[in-house]
Amino acid sequence: MSMTFSQWLAHSSDADFESFVRTRRDLLQPESPTIPALAAAASSRIGVSRGIEALSAAELEVGIALAKAARTSPDIAVGENPHIDPTLAEAALPRLRDLGLAWPAGSSGARSAGTWRIQSEAITLLPTSAADSARAQPWRHYENGSAPDSTVESIPQPLIRNSEQAGVAEVISSLRGLVDELAATPISRLTSGGISKRDVSRLARTLDLGLEQTITLLLAAKSLRLIGVLEDALDPQWTATDDAADVLAGDRAELWAALVTSWLRESLDVTQLAAGASENERLTVLATPKKSLFKGFAQSVPAMPLLRSTVLAVLADIGLGSARSAKWVHAQVLARRPLIPAHGFAVTEAVLHTCVSLGLATTPLQKPAHFGPSGFGLRLAQGLAAAMAVQAAEDPSIAPLGLGVDGLEVPGELVLSVREGLGTEVESVLIQSDLTAVATGPIDPRVHHILRRFAVVEARGQGTVYRIDAETIEDSMQSGLSPDDALAELAGISAEELPSTLEFLVRNTASKLRRVQVAGARSVLIVDDPVDLDVILSDQAMLPAGLERLAPTVAIGQLGPERTMHLLESAEHHALLHSPAAPARRRRVITQSEPEVHLRKRARVTDDRLGEYIRILRSPGARAQPEAGTAEPLGHMDRLREAAEAKRTVTIRLADSHGNERVIEMRPATVNGGRVRGTVTSTGAEASLAIARIVSVEVSPEQT
Repeated sequence: MSMTFSQWLAHSSDADFESFVRTRRDLLQPESPTIPALAAAASSRIGVSRGIEALSAAELEVGIALAKAARTSPDIAVGENPHIDPTLAEAALPRLRDLGLAWPAGSSGARSAGTWRIQSEAITLLPTSAADSARAQPWRHYENGSAPDSTVESIPQPLIRNSEQAGVAEVISSLRGLVDELAATPISRLTSGGISKRDVSRLARTLDLGLEQTITLLLAAKSLRLIGVLEDALDPQWTATDDAADVLAGDRAELWAALVTSWLRESLDVTQLAAGASENERLTVLATPKKSLFKGFAQSVPAMPLLRSTVLAVLADIGLGSARSAKWVHAQVLARRPLIPAHGFAVTEAVLHTCVSLGLATTPLQKPAHFGPSGFGLRLAQGLAAAMAVQAAEDPSIAPLGLGVDGLEVPGELVLSVREGLGTEVESVLIQSDLTAVATGPIDPRVHHILRRFAVVEARGQGTVYRIDAETIEDSMQSGLSPDDALAELAGISAEELPSTLEFLVRNTASKLRRVQVAGARSVLIVDDPVDLDVILSDQAMLPAGLERLAPTVAIGQLGPERTMHLLESAEHHALLHSPAAPARRRRVITQSEPEVHLRKRARVTDDRLGEYIRILRSPGARAQPEAGTAEPLGHMDRLREAAEAKRTVTIRLADSHGNERVIEMRPATVNGGRVRGTVTSTGAEASLAIARIVSVEVSPEQT
């Protein structure tokens, strides 16, 4: 006689039961330590889906084969099924059993050749239809002789150290340059709230960065609250926040760690932001999409954090000093996480390139399409694995996937290593006769800001190259800077005497601009009533101001606004200092943030109580009910499925939202998606009932 899942839990061996409980810690609830409650949680749609997303590609193939076989018979003879590989089944069935997706239903126990059953919800969640079978699945992409390049390339240790340190220095410099550019030239926000693709492309050209790298830095800057929207109802603009300069001038290792942490947790994919989710849908950078960008199996963890952490784990397994092809890395990602929605090769390749730019990965000189871990990347992957283990002990609800977005952060030991690898920031640059300024190491933020006024960044790395030209000099001098002041500022940061070519460029540019000069009046008086101006002009105390009437209500003075205001106050003329060019209060930058959502988490069984919880579950009082009872949805689904296969009539007791019960007699046809569909015998009408509202199910013994 075949057993239901609840009966198997009640009669399984201690080793099998404990293995299941420790694997599905997310199902254990302190308030209901009974076998029926545990079986009901494991058989629910969310319980089954979370078990499926923890499967590898090989285990998933066995699960799909079981689900297909269960469409014709609930009892599956694994050894007699020609579509199930015996070798794969022997390795995968224990994992499916531990996840609560399948269980041995006969007397053969856990042997792969025996009779097995699979959860009813798994049949609807897995691709079991004929159309799904004909469709190419992502994790099968490299089958049938199309294996990716699996050659291993070696990378010298000095190259690894240099690339990781250069990557850290360059990405910090790029982030500083991005925030500086938005502070100098704010970008208007669109109706969607983000930045247009044209403005992002302009930023990329200005900073000499790739489009995807620019988008990555923009998302990180928003997450770190370095950029935000200016508080202006008429023209909201994206610009630097008030405290961005202080953050960027702080500890560089901490800034890099915050940047990597925000990248690990970011849910958006830069390849879709760069190209669009589809041909007819435009995506705006820094705006929250109205719907999910990924289609496919729903995951309990967002797709991109899962993909990035998996890529780092694959790189770590390659080993320090070795590199594999990007397609090989992608194949490994699909083998470990076959149902991840972000399964395109272009997405994985973009993540690998970002790892290189962050100093987490490196490539051989002759093989740019091969990737291997850097020392920083290897330690980050190890730190994330340790952090996930700690988080799983504190929060068992992240099982069985074992990944929580909140725990994705750079460990403190890695921050210390990054800080030691970063060189001392240089406070002077070498300005050459070809009008390039070379910083031989990481540049001090103060020096960087001075150079950004007169030059543009030409190249980044462990050092930075700036180029000075007539356009940048003209832009700085148009703000009122004299040529002597400009040369003095540049001389203050130059390691050697300024070249004559630079002095000639500055003075020649100034001579062109000096032909037309714009200056402001010293002070202007504006009154509402001409009589008030008559009184002021006739007052002897106002003679030092040298007021001259230009209009009935307007006069111009020879003193500055502050001095004129002082004379007016001395003569007891009430006035207000007006300066529209310099507002009294600073305009505030509102950083964009997601709406705060409060999630109420259900308590889980902690490590110190797990042994006692297992003992209670294994006690006779917590065992499942006899076969005649249907105290949990799993029993309901099993009996409804069996009645549908045997074409029997069932009597269902159903509870509505107010707790009122009614009895329905029906002939079930299908059971999937958490609902039973069939024909009501009394009226002949079709009905669809939610299994969660079913109180009991009784199967009539006679055939209909």
